[in-house]
Amino acid sequence: MPPRLRNAKESDAAAIAALMLPESSSQGGSLHGDFPVEKISHWLTQALADGMPVLLAEDAAGLLGVLFTSSSRHLDSPVAVQMARLHHATGPFYFYGPVCLAPRARGQGLLSAMWQQLQQQLPGQQAVLFIHADNQASLKAHTRLGMVVETPFDLDGQPCLLLSSR
Repeated sequence: MPPRLRNAKESDAAAIAALMLPESSSQGGSLHGDFPVEKISHWLTQALADGMPVLLAEDAAGLLGVLFTSSSRHLDSPVAVQMARLHHATGPFYFYGPVCLAPRARGQGLLSAMWQQLQQQLPGQQAVLFIHADNQASLKAHTRLGMVVETPFDLDGQPCLLLSSR
């Protein structure tokens, strides 16, 4: 049975936090930062209030992936301010990410399916995201989706790349 895609609800916060924990910075993962359930709950509440989708992929065994979006109106973190300043906006845009896939779901086209679903929900808007420069797997996956590197930048002493879905 193929994975099911759906928009997250606030009640999904604990499952999302559990999925993201092994990939968080403090655990040696490739995601920037840590993602306790309180942070995830806040993000979900904010996304729902703004009408921004947070996509989940799941199968009978549980959660396979999450893809966050947030409104470009929210410049409440230093990285959001930096991304908005560096992005060469040619129209409406939103912040894409973080995205996290369970190891058992990687390399199976799940990110592409989630991206297609996201484009249907946010037509005509550009995605703006960053990837750590040394995260070649994520960079390769996102360039396959058609995203392009706009510019390199530094985030908390770590080289990153700003990408968009031009």
